[in-house]
Amino acid sequence: MGTASTLKLLLEFSIPAVFGVLVQTLYNVIDAVYVGAAVGENGLAATTVANPAMTFMVAVAMLVGVGGNALAAIKLGERKKRVAERVLGNSFVLLVGAGVVAWIVGLAALDPILRASGADDAVLPHARAFMTVIIAGCPLQFVAFGMNNFIRTAGHPNRALGSMLVGTGANIVLGYLFIIVLDGGMTGAGLATVCSWALSAAFVMQFFLKKGSPMPLRREALGIKWRVALRICALGVAPSVMELGFAVSNMIMNNLLLSYGASDPLGSDGALAVMRVLSAVGMFTIMPSMGIAMGAQPIIGYNYGARKFGRMKRTLGQGILLGIAITTPLWLTVLFLPDMYAHLFSLPEAYLDATAWALIAYLVFIPILPVALIGSNYFDATGQALKATLLTLTRQILFFIPLLLASPHVLPLVLPWTPLQSLFFAPSISDITSTLLVVAFLAAEWRRLRKLEAREALEAPVAS
Repeated sequence: MGTASTLKLLLEFSIPAVFGVLVQTLYNVIDAVYVGAAVGENGLAATTVANPAMTFMVAVAMLVGVGGNALAAIKLGERKKRVAERVLGNSFVLLVGAGVVAWIVGLAALDPILRASGADDAVLPHARAFMTVIIAGCPLQFVAFGMNNFIRTAGHPNRALGSMLVGTGANIVLGYLFIIVLDGGMTGAGLATVCSWALSAAFVMQFFLKKGSPMPLRREALGIKWRVALRICALGVAPSVMELGFAVSNMIMNNLLLSYGASDPLGSDGALAVMRVLSAVGMFTIMPSMGIAMGAQPIIGYNYGARKFGRMKRTLGQGILLGIAITTPLWLTVLFLPDMYAHLFSLPEAYLDATAWALIAYLVFIPILPVALIGSNYFDATGQALKATLLTLTRQILFFIPLLLASPHVLPLVLPWTPLQSLFFAPSISDITSTLLVVAFLAAEWRRLRKLEAREALEAPVAS
């Protein structure tokens, strides 16, 4: 990772990651199609209500998985392989422990969480049936998701892709079996997801436990070293806060959808069902950039540890351009074919026009978002946890939440939109503000790297 072409490495690491996250996101779309066909509008609304709790689970897994992966990549760049293995072992223990805690707490507080996420009396039973199964399987999700990152850092991006494909493929097949064939409804949807996590976790762990693994999970590395554990969590704060911000903003969004939907022809449950479509399609268009960020992270982290700053900058620039190049065609399909997506989810005919309009408003600035996603991930990859966390906080909380609250009041004064339509547009405004802030941080980072490069050039003759 310190000598080969950065573009070649980026493609080698990112293509499997992009393909994997696209396949995973495609399952979210297919799952929504299954639920829409078998359960109907209330089923789609239930998955919208369940989304904050599921996002919170991902946030906990990212705190350890992404943070540990970033630290391991830096240590490998510093030629400290045993320390990287200690990071792996501590990350595994933290993931399992966090999964058990989330299981216990989640089941105990499930109904209040779903109520706070916008579930009304019609939607709550469906959401409860789904999330009871999902929360029971969260330790499996934590291991499958969190440990998969290390496979990529160990230099095996195709194997990391394989674990995603195993889980997602099983999810699609089992989802059809449990939801459609066996008429399992929301419980069937949860069972399909948990079974797929179990298969993916087994596939991931086999990599670390097999003989001759390039990054083995050693027994002596399982003992928690609190200094290492705290460093792992510090580097994972930024992506974790991003997901937590999603969870909080989704809860606020769901409650606003209930409020403004009640006075809109869509109705409250209709607004939640439309939001499920927006979330699924939105993830499909932006997840490739997240895959590229995942692929770039070990390359940037390794070269940061090796003090090869020029290679870091090239990887970041190439990653952003690649993200824009992949996201733009997907965005164009939404812009010109919104009706296609609106029809896909078996929504009632009365909702289709509103869904097509909301898709365009919700995703209109998506092509610029790779700058924010990949750019902010750079700071996490280089161990600058405070900057990465600050960028994430501004995007998900300091910008987005005020925009959610203000848009339904302000935008109808200047545009011929209803409060509900204005609410669907708020994320697009947040995309602009967060991207501009990341650009400002990257400009300052470029100046810092130039100074470091100049210092390294002056010290090189002395060192020789």
